[in-house]
Amino acid sequence: MLILRSGHSQPRTHRGHDAKFPGMAITYALMQRLEELTESEPDRVQIIKKARVTSINKSGNTVTGVTYEYNGETHTADGVVVLATGGYAADFGDGSLLKQHRPDTFGLSSTNGTHATGDGQKMLMEIGANGIDMDKVQVHPTGLVDPKDPTAKFKFLAAEALRGEGGLLLNSDGERFSDELGHRDYVSGQMWKEKEKNKWPIRLVLNSKASNVLDFHTRHYSGRGLMKKMTGKELAKEIGCGEAALKKTFDDYNAIADGKKKDPWGKRFFHNLPFSIDDDFHVALMEPVLHFTMGGIEINEHAEVLNSEQKPFEGLYACGELAGGVHGANRLGGSSLLGCVVYGRVAGDSASQFLFKRLLSGGASTAQQRLGQISLHIDPSTPGKIAVEWTGAGSGREV
Repeated sequence: MLILRSGHSQPRTHRGHDAKFPGMAITYALMQRLEELTESEPDRVQIIKKARVTSINKSGNTVTGVTYEYNGETHTADGVVVLATGGYAADFGDGSLLKQHRPDTFGLSSTNGTHATGDGQKMLMEIGANGIDMDKVQVHPTGLVDPKDPTAKFKFLAAEALRGEGGLLLNSDGERFSDELGHRDYVSGQMWKEKEKNKWPIRLVLNSKASNVLDFHTRHYSGRGLMKKMTGKELAKEIGCGEAALKKTFDDYNAIADGKKKDPWGKRFFHNLPFSIDDDFHVALMEPVLHFTMGGIEINEHAEVLNSEQKPFEGLYACGELAGGVHGANRLGGSSLLGCVVYGRVAGDSASQFLFKRLLSGGASTAQQRLGQISLHIDPSTPGKIAVEWTGAGSGREV
């Protein structure tokens, strides 16, 4: 069985930056277990790093393996194929899927690694697989802008926790303009409206209470030069809105949280209050960034890749962000891991079942012959006793 994943040994930046992030911890655990298997059972598991798969091989409707490049040479590997090559939210080169299906997002920066260029989608569509929901591309509102390199094409993601713990998004007038806890597409849309009004840059502001709760995050981002600590008066000066305007924003927000005023953007949940201009803050510049692609290759409930006739290819499976039609039009936070784990397991189970069926039907003659030589005998009168016999061996064994 061939399992193909995209990119380097390090997971993508938008899944987290350290083992303290849940996505990173899960990824490292899975990678570590796989690497352990390569050492303990080398005949069962083999990892080839820095190989580039160039095509999916098939005979009729049956996938037979892949062609790949390694150390400057072309090789083939035969077997059932499971692809987990990721999305296309960093596909900025020739033949870009972004440019083809969502040209309006092509100029944005991305939180993805440089390897997320839709290679799996392109290879599968070349053999007749179907692209589905390819225009469904998620733009995340809070990409961290590096003041030293504001136009960088690849950006770190500000964790959802920053807004979840009470972080405010402020425009260049020091005013709120959205429910900070709204869906990603909604918050991104509100940010674009502010840009049309010439009210950028957008800043994410954490007060001291939120900063203490998110100490790991604030230290991490500050260490990368993506976040700064400052007083309320320094914040007002940096924004350029004046202390009175910033104080009014904070006072209005506190009154909304206390139920004394209605939030014009409908925010209902508030944390780590109050906001005061006399407090200290952690502040970062933000802009919307390409984050996730809901579109991808059409699969069925068994993670089998479907052909143009809506029938599954034999021996071909897809999971993770490569697969389309799983998340609908806009993915919810955290569900990318579910897509990887759930359909990853489904793909593994389906591929294993396919191999067993082929084994039993004669597709793997040597193994089938061995299987046919073995028989089990259970004597009901002797619980716990099992006799194992195989022809040609000249003996049997009792367990």
